[in-house]
Amino acid sequence: MSVTTGTDARALAAGFLDGSDLSALGLLVSPEYGGAARGYQEFGQVCRLIAASSPSRQALLTVHAMVCRAVQRWGNEQLRSAHLPQLATGQRIAAFALSEETAGSDIQNLSIACEPEADGWSLTGSKHWVTYGRAADVFLVFAGTERGAVALLVDSDTPGVQVEECPRTSGFAEAELGTIRFDGCRVPSSRQVGRTGSALAHVATDALLLGRLAVAFASLGLAQAGLRAATERAVARHPSGHALHERQLVRGLLADAAVAVHGAEDLCRRAADSMQDRGEWLIQDVLIAKLAASRAATLATSVAAQIAGAAGLLDGSPVDRMVRDARVYEVIEGNTQLLQDLVAGQVIARHRSGVDDD
Repeated sequence: MSVTTGTDARALAAGFLDGSDLSALGLLVSPEYGGAARGYQEFGQVCRLIAASSPSRQALLTVHAMVCRAVQRWGNEQLRSAHLPQLATGQRIAAFALSEETAGSDIQNLSIACEPEADGWSLTGSKHWVTYGRAADVFLVFAGTERGAVALLVDSDTPGVQVEECPRTSGFAEAELGTIRFDGCRVPSSRQVGRTGSALAHVATDALLLGRLAVAFASLGLAQAGLRAATERAVARHPSGHALHERQLVRGLLADAAVAVHGAEDLCRRAADSMQDRGEWLIQDVLIAKLAASRAATLATSVAAQIAGAAGLLDGSPVDRMVRDARVYEVIEGNTQLLQDLVAGQVIARHRSGVDDD
């Protein structure tokens, strides 16, 4: 397996941010399909570096990687060969269409109608808050049927598909959020990912695990940027002739943010190793990393805003954007309260198994 050095990760992140190099989209895809087959640590570092500059842009890498993982792991060879080469190189952009107006974190509550056809399915309904939905060439759509949920790859130009702009959100304002409406959209069975009935339990759950790892590292990147901004401001400002960073309460804010950021970094690395090794408590490791890192982003950016004072309240200022983006990380790929519930379930399961959590 090839290894991404720190310099490589920075180059990949820089190219992805300015659009000159989209190879980061295929970091986890097998070379057989044009990807790089890098490890999860390397993937995470690229996510972190991109998010430090643009969480909105990084969101594309998250959802695209989720779709690639689903197709590579659960699709048949015909499906993989037909779609992964273009996805791995960024020739086509993919979006993950799971959320509905009444089914956000509750993925079991799908309402989109999916009726069997002679050689496939007919979709009617809508998906909401689809990240990069307005820019995507293909969607991985989850829908319920009488025989259980299905996952389908649907091109954006398929008859019966209409893409609409979502209301602008305060955070992730440049993430091209879209509402995808389906009106009798026919999807051939050759576009189905995984077996009927396994779309939520296997395809979606597995993709969400990768999504949560990506968001954990992205949250870490934003948290580090927030701590950096707070520190720079505290050192540079000298109100009334006294250095801001010498004031005890300001130092306390910086210390709290630093503890959260460094703790999140260790947890993200642990989660990536667990993902690589398919560790026994992989799910717990990823959930904890996402929960801790998203909270660290909220804390660090809040500290940056507090130390910036009025300058941090200016609409559209760098610190203001950080605070808004950090709020998103505590919602996407499972909100904080859902993750608390899931982590508690893992803790209890581990306790009952007799395994010491060291």
